Amino acid sequence: METKNDLHSLAEERPMHRLNLNLLYPLHAILHAPTLTEAGRRVRLSQSAMSHALRRLRDHFGDDLVTHSGGDQYLTPLGMALRAEVRRVMHEVEGTFNYALDFDPLTSTQTITIATPEAIEQMVLGPVLRGLSTDAPNLSVKILPLDLERPQRSLEQGADLLLLPRESAIDRLETLPIRTDHSSCMVWNGHSELGNGYEISEEQYLAARHVVTMGEATSMLAINDEGHRMLSARRIWVRTTSQATLPAIIIGSDLVATGSAWLFQYYASIMPLRVITAPFPTRETVFVAQWANHRRRDPMLAWFVKRIEEQAVHRRSTLAP
Repeated sequence: METKNDLHSLAEERPMHRLNLNLLYPLHAILHAPTLTEAGRRVRLSQSAMSHALRRLRDHFGDDLVTHSGGDQYLTPLGMALRAEVRRVMHEVEGTFNYALDFDPLTSTQTITIATPEAIEQMVLGPVLRGLSTDAPNLSVKILPLDLERPQRSLEQGADLLLLPRESAIDRLETLPIRTDHSSCMVWNGHSELGNGYEISEEQYLAARHVVTMGEATSMLAINDEGHRMLSARRIWVRTTSQATLPAIIIGSDLVATGSAWLFQYYASIMPLRVITAPFPTRETVFVAQWANHRRRDPMLAWFVKRIEEQAVHRRSTLAP
């Protein structure tokens, strides 16, 4: 049986038990702010209080965490390694303390942060967000651009929800399929070479002038090596900043765009545009919603995910392939 002295000795051997968890806040600020003064401002602590917190943190980790040279602040290797982990922990802590068993969308003033590619933002989030003005008038939404190569970064930046292709999904997260998609092309109805057809040959595709978006993510859609070869061989005439500008650029021209059939079908339903079959083999891509396991019973997140799911079903029923 452990005595009081035994327990005291055990506590001495495990310094983590003596660490004030309030130090997480200055630690997070120190690892992300450019100076100690700015870190103190972010957590509303004085310069002396922040210096004291930094000394305690250095003592706990046995590492300087930050160093200074020529007036600049640099993170040590351990400090760099801690950044993402501390941000994740802080996000989970804040989520825990903001957690509620009940969620009333009409009165909630919570904020949800979503990371997603542009096509999903337009096709799913656009209609969902328009509905929030009546269904959840005080709910705030923040949308982040999603890096498909490193989706984990969005979680580190504070995203509550990811919307992305299943091929880019993170294994350990809660996952819900919301929609399938495939590659296609889009042209103006008056395209001089294609007439009223709904197909484009390989020769026509390679001879055509193409419009693409900056940083075009071909990994968004499932194509084979032949498809990648043809995309690489395109004559790119226009590079635009956003998929939302494609219709205005294509209408009245002979340009060809390649991308999401889902998004292009929507454009063609409201503008003089036509979706045509891509001249290379394609297969369906499944888009999913993902969120952290510890948020699986979060009623606000569950409500929002359900709205996304409903909107995806509605789009499937209203847009013809």
